[in-house]
Amino acid sequence: MSTPRAVVIIGGGINGLTCAAYLAKAGLKPLVLEAQDTVGGGARTAEIAPGFTAPILAHSAGPLRHDVLHELSLRSHGLEFVVGDVSVATLGGDSRPLLIYEDAKRTAQSLREFSAHDAEAWPRFVSSLAALGRVIGTLYTATPAPIDNPGGRDLWALLRTLRAFRALDKVDAYRLLRWGPMAVADLVGEAFDNERLRATVAADGIFGTRFGPWSAGSGMVLLLRAANEAVAPPRSWFARGGPGAIASALAHAVRKAGGDITTSARVSRIIVQDDRARGVVLADGAEIRARAVISGAEPKHTFLGLCDPIDLAPEFLWRMRNYRTHGTLAKINLALAALPTFTGLDRGAMSGRIRIAPDIDYLERAFDHSKYGRYSPDPYIEPTIPTLLDPALAPEGRHVLSAYVQFAPYELRGTDWDSAREPMARAAIATIERHAPGLRSLILAQQVITPLDLERTYGFTGGHIFHGELALDQLLTMRPLLGWGQYRTPIRSLYLCGSGTHPGTGLTGGSGANAAREVLRELR
Repeated sequence: MSTPRAVVIIGGGINGLTCAAYLAKAGLKPLVLEAQDTVGGGARTAEIAPGFTAPILAHSAGPLRHDVLHELSLRSHGLEFVVGDVSVATLGGDSRPLLIYEDAKRTAQSLREFSAHDAEAWPRFVSSLAALGRVIGTLYTATPAPIDNPGGRDLWALLRTLRAFRALDKVDAYRLLRWGPMAVADLVGEAFDNERLRATVAADGIFGTRFGPWSAGSGMVLLLRAANEAVAPPRSWFARGGPGAIASALAHAVRKAGGDITTSARVSRIIVQDDRARGVVLADGAEIRARAVISGAEPKHTFLGLCDPIDLAPEFLWRMRNYRTHGTLAKINLALAALPTFTGLDRGAMSGRIRIAPDIDYLERAFDHSKYGRYSPDPYIEPTIPTLLDPALAPEGRHVLSAYVQFAPYELRGTDWDSAREPMARAAIATIERHAPGLRSLILAQQVITPLDLERTYGFTGGHIFHGELALDQLLTMRPLLGWGQYRTPIRSLYLCGSGTHPGTGLTGGSGANAAREVLRELR
């Protein structure tokens, strides 16, 4: 048998690669095992038709955390971001798009066409949201404190957050306490008059979740997104070459620091002996021994799929089975013969995220269908056209369209996703075409990814893109479970580093970086 590795990491997604890069820098020479033929997980860029390369799952970064970008020198490994002036263009039932620019003052000017009140309110709202994001962001870089026995390091981290909270003015301090548990529809209703602006902001509170805008706690999802932006470099949503370029830069950092990555290596079982993880067994039967095993996979798959139930307490297994991972997001990627024409949008306005979200009621109706096991015939859709900022993704003059489709529940009533895939895609494309006349005639090829595909092809249990619902009882020290929010698990030497751990908000590298710190404390 070969010499045991120091660390084996299951999954070559953004968090798994980030964790590996930090461990490699520390001299542990980790081995990353990725089931797919390429690394990236949710950050994949691949051909959908000859010459057409698309962001397969996520079409933007998390965004990547600033310390991860800097400490791993990812720009030196080829990572580059591309930006446009318009952040979001929201379409409704008329020809007037509502434009959100990167610059708050410019946004305020554009909002005057819709509401003088909202034009005045926008800079204050953005400022408050950023301030609250900075407070929550102080929690993102720290391991959540255990409830039962916090140590000195935990208290220092909490003091940093307390200082940030005390630095808020009184109004924002109250908002932080109120906004998190609120329904995001109420939150934006207090701030703005115009329905389309309300829907534009509220969409960030429901994206990728099993929440509608009137769901309690959706306000916290909006705050989590603001915290992501607070701990990331500005204007770092889109990577040149697609999200896969982030994974490529991280993989280069891993290998340069002495780590190894093996693709097409599916882990079938975690080896546990004497209550300690000792390595993994691959699908082909090969065993790889290690001092520690770190799983970047979703927590349910890790404990219920890769571990023997005999190695875990019955109560822990019961709680893990009830960890909520019901996805509601589908993805459609289109290869287009030419640039589509969206009503009211010029090329600059189409270069950011386009949202089909006319008002709060539209979002809620789309959510209502998912509650009863149906995909929405009029879904909330967020298309992007990445070839506008990155023309190399398609042949000259041709384009790629990448669209999130919500709501599309993992569990369908009266049918299944193999049967519903094409009808759902037709409904989504018809929705886009109402705002982009003639779109269907431009389609050369399409790729449709359902929540079931997210599970069986890409390893997202329940089709949930965040490895678990971003609900108040599944955040911070309660992610994934209360008592196990510190990246450790009931099995010694087995750790978690994926989005099912804190902060758990997507392709930021935050969970991987935090987990690496905890692993190093144990192994060095």
